[in-house]
Order: sequence, then structure tokens, then C-alpha cells
Amino acid sequence: MSVAVAIPARLRSSRLPRKVLTDIGGRSLLQRVHEVAVRAGCGPVVILTDADEVAGVARAFGARVLMTDAALQSGTARVASVVDELDADVVVNLQGDAPLTDPDVLIRAASEAQRSGMAVTLPVYRLENPQDVHDPATVKVVRARDGRVLYCSRAAVPFVRDAPLEAWAQRARFWGHAGLYAYTRAFLRSFGDLPASPLEDSERLEQLRWLSAGVAIHSFEVEPQGPSVDTQIDLERVTAALLARAS
Repeated sequence: MSVAVAIPARLRSSRLPRKVLTDIGGRSLLQRVHEVAVRAGCGPVVILTDADEVAGVARAFGARVLMTDAALQSGTARVASVVDELDADVVVNLQGDAPLTDPDVLIRAASEAQRSGMAVTLPVYRLENPQDVHDPATVKVVRARDGRVLYCSRAAVPFVRDAPLEAWAQRARFWGHAGLYAYTRAFLRSFGDLPASPLEDSERLEQLRWLSAGVAIHSFEVEPQGPSVDTQIDLERVTAALLARAS
């Protein structure tokens, strides 16, 4: 099985513009994410961007770059748009703002994708903090016993009857999505044919389009990962963590 790692990296971001080019200890956020993918050693790494400035920075630190259409709305869509340029049976999608990801998670994602044979594979981690369980920014994953994904939601799912909200995490098992995917080549090639889903529109979660279309999604368990960079506060936390590792 051949594997590639794709890192979608947009310059424009609604909450924190230009974040992928933010300097952290002499290296951009994007370069630090690229280093995670290289350390994983799964296969060749490529950065996907629609911005010439990002492409220039990435090429300067030695990355392979593929340009994508600025109109594409998701990282998955950007990966799917270049699948024929990637010589891989499985493509791992690592977010361009997640430099604290453990490289082993990428390795396991590729391995689990091969083992399960499902179209999409994603890592999940146990949610034990009631605040995370009820935070709509934390995507919850409902799983079958064999790891098959049944549903994804911004809401706290499952609903815990006859328990106060603060006790839900102790009364039921909740899983959060750790933020990356591994796709089969066949899935990426069929991606553009998947019909729109009212569930996706409601929750703004692309996984729900896939599930609505009958796409099989596999999940596997990992430890909680470091936060991705969505806000200025996230950036400060991630910067502190990265610089602490270097000291």
C-alpha cells in the first residue's frame, strides 16, 4: 500500500487570517506542520494551497507544492482535486494549522485505513471534560463497537437521560474527532459525485455528507492531540507549547 500526506493550507482564514505563515521561533506554522508529516515517514508530503505567497514560502523550505482552486470549500475537496497527481492508495489529510499532532497518529491512520478497508478513516479521543462534551467547536463522533462511525455532531451525542449536563461525561462515553483523515484513492475520485446533505448544511460538518451517502467511515482511538490554531488564543497556546519543546 502506498501512502501520501497532503497538507491543505489556505492563506485566507475567517477567524485568523494568514495564520499558516505566522512565525514561531524562526519557522512558519506551516513549516512546523510539514515537519510533523516528514517525521511520520508515511510517504511523500505535499502542501496544497491556492495562494502564491504560501506556495513560495513552502518551496523555500523544500516542500512539494500543488496549487488548488480557491473556490474549493474544504480540505477534502482540495485533496480530491489533486488525487490523480498523487501516486498513493491512501492519502492522509493533515490540517495546515495542527503542528502539535503526534506523527504516530499519521502512521496509525494510514495503517488503520489499510486494515479496515473503509473509504475514510479518522482518529478519535475520549472526551472526559464536560466543557468539551458540550462545546459545539468539538466534533463528537458516535461509534459502533467495531469502530465504524455512526454519526458526527457538534451537539453532545449521545443524549444522557436523567443526568445533569455536568455529569454526562461520567455517565456515557463521548469521543472527539482528532482532526485528520485518511482517504482511499477510490473515495477521493468519487468525492465530487456525492450529493449535498441537509445534515451537512445544518451542522456544517462534511462527514455528514459522506455518511448520508452511505460512505463507510472507520475510527480508531488515540490520546488527545494538541490544539489546532483557529484563534489568537490558540496561536498563543500552540506557540508556547512548541517553544517549550525546543528549550
